[in-house]
Amino acid sequence: MNSDRVDKIAALREQKKLDRQAEVEAREAKEAEEAKSHKANMERIAKKMAKLAAGESTVVEEAPVEEPVVEEVIEEPVVEKPVVKPKPVPKKKAAVKKPTAKAKGKSRGRPKGSTNKK
Repeated sequence: MNSDRVDKIAALREQKKLDRQAEVEAREAKEAEEAKSHKANMERIAKKMAKLAAGESTVVEEAPVEEPVVEEVIEEPVVEKPVVKPKPVPKKKAAVKKPTAKAKGKSRGRPKGSTNKK
């Protein structure tokens, strides 16, 4: 029985080691992807800075957009029927209960102001 526990513990340790290696590999892959993206971004910025230094315009001129021809649509007046709202049903009010005087029971514990301390 004891050897089974030792085997299970050894298997768990091995699994943890494999999990840590997988996490490290995933993190390195993510960092490499971010570095690649950053490098491409920096190259794009360098090109823009070079254009600015040369005095070229960095604004891309947009091609003129043709406006679509809008056909006139004649709408016929629609007669709307007035919406009849149902009469709201008045809610019943909850009966207000008057507080009743409760009979004062026998107090428990030591009375206030008592000096009979032990």
